[in-house]
Amino acid sequence: MHVTNPEVKRKLRTWESIISGSLAATGAVFFSNMPETIKTRMQLDGEASKREGLGRPKQYNNTWDAYKKIVRQEGFKALQAGLGPAIGIQIIMNGLRLGLFEPIQRHIRDITKCRDHNVLNKLTSGAISGAIGVIASSPLYLAKNRLQAQSSFFHAAEQHHYKNTRDCLTRIYQQNGFFGLFHGVSAGLPRVIVASATQLTTYDKTKLFAIEKLNLRDGFPAHLFASFISSLFTVTIMNPFDVIATRIYQSSGRQTVYNGVFHCFKKTVHDEGWFALQKGWLALYLRLGPHTILTFIFLEKIRSWILRMKSREQKISK
Repeated sequence: MHVTNPEVKRKLRTWESIISGSLAATGAVFFSNMPETIKTRMQLDGEASKREGLGRPKQYNNTWDAYKKIVRQEGFKALQAGLGPAIGIQIIMNGLRLGLFEPIQRHIRDITKCRDHNVLNKLTSGAISGAIGVIASSPLYLAKNRLQAQSSFFHAAEQHHYKNTRDCLTRIYQQNGFFGLFHGVSAGLPRVIVASATQLTTYDKTKLFAIEKLNLRDGFPAHLFASFISSLFTVTIMNPFDVIATRIYQSSGRQTVYNGVFHCFKKTVHDEGWFALQKGWLALYLRLGPHTILTFIFLEKIRSWILRMKSREQKISK
């Protein structure tokens, strides 16, 4: 991500950047996991099974209806389903995604001699760091997805019954081996690559615009403005990929069979229409919007704190 102070780029090591990304995203997930549960169920709602052929009747009318039914039928705690693996995802995926973004940019600049704020470099760096993060965290995303859809009241086309995250991953490993833990990664990759490239690039460019053109202070005002704009772009572009990823992660081949990302896309549109690709948009924004804003605000603060601590240590050592 862009930092206006050149000292930050020089002083912040890669491992410090990764840790700050992990901490920032973990702090945000406690707020964003509840709408993530709603989003997951809404994207699975009405999915066709191979037995019935056509989509099932929808169980939720909209985001607010889903929220009310989950709380009334299962209690408020059900909204935090899958919180354990969700925290793990933030530590691994967003730690790597946010932490490697700037080092990858520097490496590409050294090779190509491109300008500091080259958009193509930012898009490429965001995509690469996102791909690394999603592959490393895919087993946890698989567990999170299935645990959030698991309910006695919500009936997904493909249902699972796990005790907890460990039981989920253990049973998947026993049934499908090591590579079974990475089921769905082919759908997760385009989802995160597109989202990461969009999010990190729009945040960097919008933050620079806010500071240089709108004269906002390089602090909370600029960070809030940039993260808000970034969240709108990211959710709109990401949602179709998110619907496909959610369904492939949920599927194990018993009731829903997808031969890949394109087949899932084609089948979803054929059975439920084009609007199915925007299922859960509001729920996704309620999840990703605040998560994006909080993550970047936390990230800026954490990195600033790390730099101040390092500066103090250097002064003391002198």
